[in-house]
Amino acid sequence: MIRIVTYNIHSGRDLWWRKRLPQMAETLKALNPDVIGLQEVHQNSKYGYQASFLADSLGYHLAFSPSIPICDGEYGNALLTRLPCTPSTTATIHLPAKKEKRTLLQASLNWREKEIAVWVTHCSLNQTSRSVQLNLLTKLARQQSNLPLLLIGDFNASLISFQPILMDCAASQGKQQLPTLPAFRRRLDYIFASPHWHVKSYFTSNVPWSDHVPIIADLELLQSPIHTE
Repeated sequence: MIRIVTYNIHSGRDLWWRKRLPQMAETLKALNPDVIGLQEVHQNSKYGYQASFLADSLGYHLAFSPSIPICDGEYGNALLTRLPCTPSTTATIHLPAKKEKRTLLQASLNWREKEIAVWVTHCSLNQTSRSVQLNLLTKLARQQSNLPLLLIGDFNASLISFQPILMDCAASQGKQQLPTLPAFRRRLDYIFASPHWHVKSYFTSNVPWSDHVPIIADLELLQSPIHTE
């Protein structure tokens, strides 16, 4: 079984803009995931090398996908994993956006001698840009249909679906009403899985370190995918 976490860390700060990165590290360590997708992460001297701090705190490999240049570094998405992860097995795809730039981090990981794909993204607030991004993500996921795929991140909308290509792990467990942005009672963060996976459990960790909460899914890789098309 593999444990996946996605977490928008809000620049390492809570709802009142207090620094909470050490508490985030402790929460992630306690969850003991195999793979973590992070959004709103800094890698610069102005706000700190947050992705590196979290990776070092957990002892995980790190892949970073820069979306915006800031000061002497960047800001974007990150992947932390205890599985082997090298620059040659990761890529950054730039998503179309009218205002703030957005990216998709693609990683190929080895899970129990099988190759799996894990993608981390953060879609736009702007509905028009987001619609274009979701169409592109659908196209890319369809092209990846032969490989077990997990698509995770903050999609900035409450009604997102990639059916029948990818299943919503929360919906598969009847947990789609759980908010991931608690202050506004909204669900913006998702873990999507290809038919190669069976969802064993899904839950949130209701910690107050960001404006979002981490979401967690435990999945089992099937011997053969369930065909839904």
